[in-house]
Amino acid sequence: MTRTLKKIFAVILFIFTAGIENAFSSRTLFNGLSSYISLDMPEGFKVVESGDNGKYYMLESTVAPVKAIERIYAPDRFTSTQEALATVMESFSLNYEKDNFTWRTREASVSTFDGIMLGENSFGYALALKLEEGNILVSICWTDEKNSGNCNSFIVSFLDSVFVDSESYFESGPFTQYVFPEGEKDELTLNIQDKQISTLLGKNDVEAAEYLIQRENEVLSYYRNSHLWQLAWIRYYRMIFRDSCKRLQNVSFDVYNAFAPECSDETDYATRLLNWTQTFSYERETTSADFTSLPGILKGKGSDCDSRAMLLAVMLQSMNIDSIIFVSAVHSHGIAGLASTHPGYAFTVGEKDYLVGETTIPGLTWGIMDASQSDPSTWIPVTLP
Repeated sequence: MTRTLKKIFAVILFIFTAGIENAFSSRTLFNGLSSYISLDMPEGFKVVESGDNGKYYMLESTVAPVKAIERIYAPDRFTSTQEALATVMESFSLNYEKDNFTWRTREASVSTFDGIMLGENSFGYALALKLEEGNILVSICWTDEKNSGNCNSFIVSFLDSVFVDSESYFESGPFTQYVFPEGEKDELTLNIQDKQISTLLGKNDVEAAEYLIQRENEVLSYYRNSHLWQLAWIRYYRMIFRDSCKRLQNVSFDVYNAFAPECSDETDYATRLLNWTQTFSYERETTSADFTSLPGILKGKGSDCDSRAMLLAVMLQSMNIDSIIFVSAVHSHGIAGLASTHPGYAFTVGEKDYLVGETTIPGLTWGIMDASQSDPSTWIPVTLP
């Protein structure tokens, strides 16, 4: 069953493609619940029904023909996520296949399904997760049968956007990890400023990261003509950040341990990383997403501005060094940002000043920027956990 369902997911996930006011604040969905639960769903979902003292919501996207149900069950309702998922699927008289796995050491179950939902022939996915104190979250997301291909990535992205604790902001979502489970690692040697640094990278990290990028780019395509496009673009980068942190955990620590003892402060360390990214071969990714995966960069793939900026953000944030990325549709460019008291040109985000970091021009340090691109209103900040 495990191999069969994983094959179904892998085939579906890779074959289907998808042709500033937020309608719903995803992070406040389950206010007041004792278990930690948060969502970072695609922009534009609205609540169409709720109940059970704030433990049940039906949602509908205003951007794609997708609906969802989120429900949290008390610990004494089901003995396992498998039972919870099966019971919910059968209550709707759906045809389904399910499998069990572990995500963040928690019991989890996943399924595909088809059948009648709200009077329509439908296709979708479902997920059940064990939460703190034994609560179980069951998420169902679906579309009508005729849109099952086009909306596949949108549905999976919705279900992959759950957080069950603070650390899950730095690890790939449950669906991604189900299809690409953590496994063996390969040794990797990085040459940074004449230092040979030995580290580790997962055997399937490049493939998994590229899948996530392509999927989220398909989700982003729904917002090209939407007033939510900026928020959707920010979420796109947040999802890549989240997926990349755990994959680059060994790299981030090993590089930091190699350089930190000889650095005068965090800005000195961040400058070494910035100068390192400036030496990369500039090459646009040939996929529609036009974004090189971070594991791919580390294994020698060419990269461009926003992927390098994200690499910096992941490696700095992983060491608790406050960083950010800025992207611009006006300039078709991406740069890094570093919270620092050092002098230089900075963009203000909230109450913090972030020195700008240009990753594509060798030799520049933090706080130097082309005057033609220095208008803050032409840049979108992507804040990170």
